[in-house]
Amino acid sequence: MTSFPASATCSPGWCIAPPLVLGLAAAGMVVSGANVPAFVVLNQWTSTLPDGLWAIVTDTASVLSAGAVLALCLHRAPQAVVAAVMAWPAGIVLVRGLKALIDAPRPQDLIPAEGFHQIGVTLSGYSFPSGHAATAFTVLAALLLTTPACRRAWPATLLLAAGVLVALSRIAVGAHWPGDVFAGAALGWLCAVIGLCLSQRWPLWRSRRVLGVLAVAGIVVSLARVFFETGYPQAQLWSSALGLAGLLAAGVALKARWSARS
Repeated sequence: MTSFPASATCSPGWCIAPPLVLGLAAAGMVVSGANVPAFVVLNQWTSTLPDGLWAIVTDTASVLSAGAVLALCLHRAPQAVVAAVMAWPAGIVLVRGLKALIDAPRPQDLIPAEGFHQIGVTLSGYSFPSGHAATAFTVLAALLLTTPACRRAWPATLLLAAGVLVALSRIAVGAHWPGDVFAGAALGWLCAVIGLCLSQRWPLWRSRRVLGVLAVAGIVVSLARVFFETGYPQAQLWSSALGLAGLLAAGVALKARWSARS
């Protein structure tokens, strides 16, 4: 018989402080007019590193890649996965809603092509906020907020560093302004808090049936990650490997759920 851990509790500081600080940083960037000069400096600085590195980092926060990452976490951190899934509707409403409402121009719309370094596809409009940053911070915050082991010094540092790299990668590829990534990170963390509250109110992560459904979903998403193009050719091999890893992890989680029923 499989036992499930008790629901994790988290201090208000972990829930409130990060989105507040990130939101204030986004507002400061927009109000002060620092978006363009900060973008130019950061974009030039990151261009000294290989394009393939930034393509891999940025693609890891795409929808399919994030799904494969969640599949990797399903067996060890089921509440985090459920919290992230429960956060997704709020993320769609907030991020997509603000994109449609504001329709801010992207760097490609305002800066000549020779004035910055671009990696991957050319994007236009709907810049604020960054969806990739929101996705990355939803996943990492869900892990931090629901899993005490992730709040230890080294795991927390690695998770936060991964989120910072994803946010920076959106500037490196030329897709977003700094204010966009700060706002996306703030919204992502806020959505993770919503997911945490919902997962505590309805602890579906304790249900073997729900975890089985999530494992099947992880298999489907991971397969899609293996075969679908990323938009960043330099990251295609990485994304396929990530999809294969997610496929294997989801299969292990499904087998564990099936064995527990037996």
